[in-house]
Amino acid sequence: MNRQSVVKLDKSSALQPNRQPRSSALDNSVLESKIGYQIHMADRIMSRDFINNVGLTRVQYSVYSLVATNDNLSQVDVGESLSMDRASTMAVVNKLEAAGLIERRVSTADKRMYALRLTDAGRKGFSAINRKVIEHEKKFQDRLTASQQTVFFKCLWKIRNS
Repeated sequence: MNRQSVVKLDKSSALQPNRQPRSSALDNSVLESKIGYQIHMADRIMSRDFINNVGLTRVQYSVYSLVATNDNLSQVDVGESLSMDRASTMAVVNKLEAAGLIERRVSTADKRMYALRLTDAGRKGFSAINRKVIEHEKKFQDRLTASQQTVFFKCLWKIRNS
């Protein structure tokens, strides 16, 4: 898989959350007290690590994983499952298709739609990429005890389902 065909990472972007502020006198106390800010910063740190170690974005991996575990999945179903709009879903599918991981075929259930499936290369590469994802997750999960993880997941579920 050509990594650059999947991920276009702008090295000068703000996707560098560990960067020190220019002024040590910067007061972040208002931001630091916000749940949304904490989630956002944790997300940026985890996203950067994910891209560097997996070679895909988390959204690309999510689409790849759904296609790998669901035969003949429609692009609409992928978008709905991940709460993505049609244009964003199509852009991710296009990147994965250009990388040779997935392909579109006319759906056998509905000839007006395309079904997504893994290519041979996508099928062969999925387990290796999935292992990298598991290693990435473990790196962050190991920062919490088992009971902290349980509480953390309950809190996140509560935020997502309120």
